Amino acid sequence: MDIVAVFDVSAAGMNLERQRLEVSAANLANANTTRGPDGVMFKPLRLVAHPAAPFTDLLNGLMGANGLPRPAEVEALDLPPREVYEPGHPDADERGFVAYPAVNPVSEMVQLIAITRAYEANVRAFNAAKSMALKALEIGSER
Repeated sequence: MDIVAVFDVSAAGMNLERQRLEVSAANLANANTTRGPDGVMFKPLRLVAHPAAPFTDLLNGLMGANGLPRPAEVEALDLPPREVYEPGHPDADERGFVAYPAVNPVSEMVQLIAITRAYEANVRAFNAAKSMALKALEIGSER
């Protein structure tokens, strides 16, 4: 495998984790909103990533055009809203319940921790490949 491909894989992993972070941050930011500027309730988001090719093809060197995954897609989840009893809220229904997006802040925070760890792992892989490439250059220059 070409050393540049190793850098590309780590960079693609970091980019994917950045996108996951943005989606999770959007979910957290809208967890307690009843409606957006357009008057529609926020729907929780999820990032769907796709593999570049089956793993066996990757091992055999039959990767696609660049061997990197296809771009991830953000999709809105169609979950029922969580209802909270707040009779004084301006958006409360006749029973006194306010509909909030089905975002669980605790699970989103756990997701953020997992995203951080995955990003760190990609950075470490990138740095390991960089140090190996530099060491290979040192070995080659000693002749």
